[in-house]
Amino acid sequence: MSDGYKTFFKVFVQVSKSIHSGEQSPEILAQIVSNIKDILLAKGCIYWIIDRNHGKIVAKYSHGFSYRSLEEMDFTTLTTLFDRRQNRFTFVEDARMDPRIPDLERLGKRRVGSISGIYFDIVGSLEGILAVYFHDRRSLSDEELELITALGEQGALALQKAISYDEKTMENLRQMVEGLTMALEAKDEQTHGHSVRVALLARLVAEEMALSEVEVKTVYHGGLLHDIGKIGMGDGILERLGILDKKEMDTIRRHPEIGARITRPLNFLSSVEPLILHHHERFDGSGYPDGLKGRSIPLGARILTVCDAFETMLAGRCHLEKMSVADAARNLRDGAGRQFDPMIIKALFCGLIRSPEVIDLDPAACHCLVEHRDQVRFGTPAYNTAVSF
Repeated sequence: MSDGYKTFFKVFVQVSKSIHSGEQSPEILAQIVSNIKDILLAKGCIYWIIDRNHGKIVAKYSHGFSYRSLEEMDFTTLTTLFDRRQNRFTFVEDARMDPRIPDLERLGKRRVGSISGIYFDIVGSLEGILAVYFHDRRSLSDEELELITALGEQGALALQKAISYDEKTMENLRQMVEGLTMALEAKDEQTHGHSVRVALLARLVAEEMALSEVEVKTVYHGGLLHDIGKIGMGDGILERLGILDKKEMDTIRRHPEIGARITRPLNFLSSVEPLILHHHERFDGSGYPDGLKGRSIPLGARILTVCDAFETMLAGRCHLEKMSVADAARNLRDGAGRQFDPMIIKALFCGLIRSPEVIDLDPAACHCLVEHRDQVRFGTPAYNTAVSF
């Protein structure tokens, strides 16, 4: 067995133990690039983590000569050089003359000869790119390629394990926060279940609009948490919604901002925060807190605005009688283009016609929604989701 293999197996066992003992993935990846550089007597080694769907570099770990022309590449340049569509493995024989590599320092590009890079699947849209570079022109032997492939896959495994653990932890925390919101609503018989019903309607709309799975989940969680800002408000105000004086109305109008402040420190709710903050904006710009107008209002918030109003009209409040589906639908239709985005109203009606069981609609109510759906007027193409979420 060669000295390279002996060293490799020692490193491989060490990295495996680190993964299974729960050591942090950044430390493991730093260990991998350091050992690859030393085992191959290379000038340097880099391990990037990229997010293919979002077109960005998530993290980078390197060891050895700081080769700025390679280390400081942006996502597009990096994925052009290491083009997975061509091959999982990339060999750049002469980095000095390769036009794909930017010359970011006076002598840097002229101090590296060959570069070898390889892709690794991590999870979802996350991928790893491991690159090793040498002073001279040098290709990897089959043995050396096996070594860096095995260690690179160990790095991907460490990240898979860390991400899986983080997702489970984040889901538990999300459920705790959502449970707190449900507990708030349970204090009032008329609002009990409001957020759950808004969330179900919002999910229905998002699916009708063919949003991505991630966006559908974000809208659903936004529905569950849209009123979390009311946690800090007195029961007296909440019980008198509909007959509040100006001072009390100013207080209640603060709940989107309070809700956003509550969720802002929680990274796992970062995508939900804008939906909470803007779910009381109006399509014509007369809403709050920022008076956003039209498509400048996040799409998820526009969905929640419609679903929140529709559920409230159907359920009623202490000082607001329950409405029939026909009356609630008429109010939404009449508010199209002013309070509500017409596109969202139409998506809600279409979704409920397709899935009436979501709010237990009878055939007569479905027929009514068909009529109102056909009377919704808007001047923009339906389901154009090329807007900020």
